[in-house]
Amino acid sequence: MDRARIEVVRSVIWQMTSTIVVCGPSALVVDPGVFPAEAEAIRRRIPAGVRVEALVFTHHHWDHVVGHFAFPGVPVYASSTLVRAVAEQGALAREALEEARRRDGEWYVERPGGYRWPEDLRGLEDGFHFNVGDLDVEVLGLPGHAPDAIGLRAEETLIVGDYLSPLEIPFVDDLEAYRRTLRRLLALSAAGVERVIPGHGPPLTAEEARRIGREDLGYLDALARCRVPGDAEAALRIPLPRASTVPGMAGHHRENCRRAGWVIPADGSGG
Repeated sequence: MDRARIEVVRSVIWQMTSTIVVCGPSALVVDPGVFPAEAEAIRRRIPAGVRVEALVFTHHHWDHVVGHFAFPGVPVYASSTLVRAVAEQGALAREALEEARRRDGEWYVERPGGYRWPEDLRGLEDGFHFNVGDLDVEVLGLPGHAPDAIGLRAEETLIVGDYLSPLEIPFVDDLEAYRRTLRRLLALSAAGVERVIPGHGPPLTAEEARRIGREDLGYLDALARCRVPGDAEAALRIPLPRASTVPGMAGHHRENCRRAGWVIPADGSGG
């Protein structure tokens, strides 16, 4: 069997990662680009004679999905949760496209492909396997950051979407699900994994990923402990695991507190 070649490309915005997996004459692209020129550049990186057999969305957030137009006719795989939301025109699907329109409007981005989901969108569940050429790829259900979040394991590489980023704190949708996902990723990264690709930032060694995972789990555990007495002030004082000087991270921390169940005024004071 040909050994997979895995290349990571980072966007100029938020260092969002797109991953190209090539095995023999077949390729897979995960989270294809943000801006149209970036998605086209990813398409041009595919070696001659190699066919892109599938795209994968790790979750529905707009920056991870809007590049699919660079790969017309290629089937797209995503969580079955997202596939159902698209079919039913649910909030998960609507809000992602609305956010894409808003961001492009702010930044004067022309998006020739428009704003719609792929026509050939296929659902994946935790524990599913599929092939890229001779390469076996395992699907990992990873809720917590988003209800439809998934990851992939390909040989010794984990592709984890918006977890374990060295650049930002956890962005929480469901606190308990996020904690379970981190514990799972810590276990997986200790069992034959050499490299971990987060959704934002550079690829990590397994050891680097475990360090970040432990820091993030400690941060979320602290949020959960504060929830017992309902102490919003204590939650707001929890130190961030990293990126404390990055603009916006304090706001994300306040949103995490809200997601954990507190009423947090917009100015960040407890209440």
